[in-house]
Amino acid sequence: MVQNSSPFQPLDRYAPFTDLAALKAASAKPLRKCIRVNTLKTSVAAVQERAQELGWTLTPVPWCTEGFFIDREDRTEAIGKELLHLLGHVYLQEASSMLPPVMLGAKPGEVVLDMCAAPGSKTTQIAAMMEGRGVIIANEVQEKRMWTLNTSCQRSGVTHVILTKKVGQWFGKQMTEKFDRVLCDAPCTAQGTVRKDIDALDYCGPENIGKMARLQLEILEAAVHAAKVGGTIVYSTCTLTPEENEGVVLQTLNKFSEQLEVMDPRQCGIRNSECGITKAIEDSNIVQKYLRENSEFRIPHSEFVRIWPQTEDTEGFFCAVLRKKASTRPVERLPAVPRREERFARATEAEIKKRIVDMYGTDFLHEGELLVHRGDLVLLTTEAAAALMMPVVDYSMGIPYAKGLKDGRFRITDELAVARGMEAKQGTLVVGDSDLQELLEGQNIECREDAQGDVIVQWKGLAVGRGLAKEGFLKNRLSRWMVQLKTG
Repeated sequence: MVQNSSPFQPLDRYAPFTDLAALKAASAKPLRKCIRVNTLKTSVAAVQERAQELGWTLTPVPWCTEGFFIDREDRTEAIGKELLHLLGHVYLQEASSMLPPVMLGAKPGEVVLDMCAAPGSKTTQIAAMMEGRGVIIANEVQEKRMWTLNTSCQRSGVTHVILTKKVGQWFGKQMTEKFDRVLCDAPCTAQGTVRKDIDALDYCGPENIGKMARLQLEILEAAVHAAKVGGTIVYSTCTLTPEENEGVVLQTLNKFSEQLEVMDPRQCGIRNSECGITKAIEDSNIVQKYLRENSEFRIPHSEFVRIWPQTEDTEGFFCAVLRKKASTRPVERLPAVPRREERFARATEAEIKKRIVDMYGTDFLHEGELLVHRGDLVLLTTEAAAALMMPVVDYSMGIPYAKGLKDGRFRITDELAVARGMEAKQGTLVVGDSDLQELLEGQNIECREDAQGDVIVQWKGLAVGRGLAKEGFLKNRLSRWMVQLKTG
């Protein structure tokens, strides 16, 4: 009788590099739930207070001050249905995937490229690190994943983002030396995700690994070209294979040995020196030693980060930080292409903002922001994003601000209401627990008689959406997506 082989058999090849029994045991365990606080909308302290009310125990992610593992006794409702997540105050994100943005170290005012951005966890993390200032280009090539990326950015309230739909290799030639920092979170065989998807091990044969490594080399080289001289490039994957990790970066360093240098990950935004990064560097050195002994690589070991699933009880991950010392290709300045979005005439923008102020006592714009439009949809973005010239038509930018109505009025969007609704000085309606529950179930509710017209619904210091008040009743205009998620 032939016995079925273990689903973890593909991991046997890593016996020379790590404790194989520990690797398989960790890979068989469920993945710990983890959130990242979105500081564009809230604070760590506010989320900690809410977590205490929910009975959550939060344990800090060692390398990310906004990241927390969650332990909770009551698991009857998925974390994804909690209001903090639905409103974009927290992002469900695996702990090890928070590491590349931390190492990228984006700062306010910079121009940053996320080459393979969907589903948006790293894009929104980078955006929060930039405090809404500067520009982040979030790129994705697949239409379905682009929709997810766009939704993530809008729910997180990212106004300084421009979405593009191109293959990653395009940026190397078309936007050479345009970016202060580039994140290349490359497509891969995803072996590191086995704890949440056992099928990940079905796609790691030699042919597929080789195919992915060739693609990764092309994308990483494009990232190097796209970075400014003096700029930072972070290469990362969620797989375990040496060919897609150390091998790809070492080949790139061989090709650009005079133009690139490896940066010590411990000096790249890691605030906690006891977070296991030194162990992760040592683990990568073991793999690099094997590659040097069994391939053409002869350069000294480099300080890359390799996180095995058992190291920190997370997904498996790889990360390398490079600095560009010199140009790698001639710069071609290509003509800019008009955006899908258009700027308003100053008088028109001022009139729109005045109408919103009349309704809510504020126009909700922060310093450095402006309004643009695509048809009758008004979008909120930043002056820096609107001014950035690109040789490609964007997919979208900013967040929806308001919709023009046939009678000339403007109605704010749900995205704006939940992002900045607590800034409103009037035109609000505070509801209690029972009313909120009815709204989340898609029902209309009774409200105070003096509430009239479009209002922002608030609950316990959170703006949860919009409603239309009339004669003591509130017509429910909460996001259909949020209501369906909450009830479905």
